[in-house]
Amino acid sequence: MTSKLVQKHPIKGTREFQLVDDEIQCTIQSPFKNDSFSVILYVLDAEPKISGSTLSFISNVNKEPLVEFFLNKPNKETFDQFIKNVRQKIMENDFGRFRVGDKSANIDIVRLNESIEMLQKYVDPNEIELLLSALIELKTEPNNIKYQKNVTEAFNELGFAQSLVITYAPYINFLFCGNR
Repeated sequence: MTSKLVQKHPIKGTREFQLVDDEIQCTIQSPFKNDSFSVILYVLDAEPKISGSTLSFISNVNKEPLVEFFLNKPNKETFDQFIKNVRQKIMENDFGRFRVGDKSANIDIVRLNESIEMLQKYVDPNEIELLLSALIELKTEPNNIKYQKNVTEAFNELGFAQSLVITYAPYINFLFCGNR
């Protein structure tokens, strides 16, 4: 895993970034100032924004850029790998996301079926298509950790539709939060 990135710009100076535990440490050296700071990953949105020749990770709190990179420096491959690792670490540190551990959750097939039926009946299937597919797949092999991870990933990507899912299928919440 690429945990360090050094970027050099002929006018703006050097920027060094390092992923350490649950933060990204930044050192900026420019002709006019030197600065070092750390940003806790869970305050960042995992979807970076590109503006001109920079890529920024935005604060979930005030929606302003907190960490800014020179796009594709020192080279595209190294840059892309580092950004991928930053995004992954941000998601790992997002305590609001469902997760599946190394051990399979104990799944109650009857309650899983009820959840699927309720979702199909009360929620627009177009809004939760990926989640429904993942739940149906999970039903075929309830102890398959990959299928459980697919359900959590589909749920985590729902956005506002998460509240509908929890309302009509509360077992989904129990499944990944309270079933340990």
